Amino acid sequence: MKNYTFFFLILFSIIGHAQDNFKLYYEDTKDGFVILADNDEYSPVSAKIDFRLENLKSTNEDAIIFVVPANTKRHIITELKVIDRKKRVRLGFESIYNHGNHHLKKYDRNFNYYLPYGKGAEYWLSQGYDGATSHKGENALDFKMPIGTKVYAARGGVVVDIEEGYNKSCTEPECSKHNNYILIYHTDGTFAEYTHIKQNGAEVKVGDRIKIGQFIGYSGNVGWATGPHLHFIVFFQRLKKRVTLKTKFLTQKGKPAIPLVERQKYRQEY
Repeated sequence: MKNYTFFFLILFSIIGHAQDNFKLYYEDTKDGFVILADNDEYSPVSAKIDFRLENLKSTNEDAIIFVVPANTKRHIITELKVIDRKKRVRLGFESIYNHGNHHLKKYDRNFNYYLPYGKGAEYWLSQGYDGATSHKGENALDFKMPIGTKVYAARGGVVVDIEEGYNKSCTEPECSKHNNYILIYHTDGTFAEYTHIKQNGAEVKVGDRIKIGQFIGYSGNVGWATGPHLHFIVFFQRLKKRVTLKTKFLTQKGKPAIPLVERQKYRQEY
């Protein structure tokens, strides 16, 4: 039994994104405590932890944001060692966490994306990067397409999140909370979100390994939308925001991948 005069624990957990499969916890050790994480998500999760320590010293004093690998149990965040056993000990921390590697800055800029619809199909790019309607300051693309159009993966990866329960749409930004989407994690640490899919329109499930060009669901007109379309975005996930990225797409056979231009029509030949 440890000879601590007093022990008081405070635990606050502030979740930046709805991860149901990530948990922070502590266990006693002979020298104090160890902070552990279980990550049952299919992507890494970054956690920012602000410790409130009294008479404890962290073995990772300089680390504020920790990255926990995908599908990991009992990942050691830090060990907390008692400084003076004759004095009281207090442990408290606040945390916020989200998908992805918060520190990641490099990615595959030369990856050749497929257009996110079927071979032979052709659709307008109704809004491009930094578009005036709803993409100001954001690298996102809107493909105008009828409700129920088949959506295909622009790049391979693993499905990490799906929302398909909503059926409401409106033209106001607050309706973004009703967006349906499929979220896919790529091998270079980026994510792609396919947004506004129709209610119950996902044809994949969380944990599925997806190949480029694979059918994943049906487009819709759900959430913040001015009409039926597919919103496509590639990004780095940070704790409280996304860093959106520009991409290039293969369109015509035998020609190099190109950036897409707003108000142009593009035919999928792959």
